[in-house]
Amino acid sequence: MVNNNILIIGITGNGKSALANLLVNTDEFGENNRDISEEDILLRIGEGICSAKEGISQVLFVFGGRFGPEQIAAFNTFKKFISESGITKYTTLIRTNFPSFRDQKSCEEDRQSLLSEDNKDLKETINSCNGIIYVDNPPIPEIDEEDADSDDEEEISRIKEKKQEARKIVLNHLAKNCCQTPYKLKK
Repeated sequence: MVNNNILIIGITGNGKSALANLLVNTDEFGENNRDISEEDILLRIGEGICSAKEGISQVLFVFGGRFGPEQIAAFNTFKKFISESGITKYTTLIRTNFPSFRDQKSCEEDRQSLLSEDNKDLKETINSCNGIIYVDNPPIPEIDEEDADSDDEEEISRIKEKKQEARKIVLNHLAKNCCQTPYKLKK
């Protein structure tokens, strides 16, 4: 059996925990809103990479909304921290909160709009990665059983269906891209 180790990174509040829960079909991963220093974050990333003895099969860099200066800075900090060329070919950008994720045309239009922006760092980041995946992973609302009606049940059913479609998209991407030799730190 092959172990595929996935590293999920990104800025707080962009959907890392929700993506982890989606991938493993659970709700075990919770948000951690503690303020920790950039140094501590990088240390934890390094520990995660080093603890994966088989290597990292894929890095998922999660961002919500537009890929702006804050995401570029975080991505470049990660890349610089690793300081070995090649980590980006193991990295996929995951855009969360994209309601039109099922529409390939909308996804491609968004990708092209990101690439058409007059931002050299943004273009370099996108082109250096293993692509962009679009998902929408809304939370399932908690509804009091006594107050629940058929509209609530339909809404929950639609959200669950949407989550399963998003899960399938990410898992299919991982199945295609985790076959390569895993990434291992040289140092």
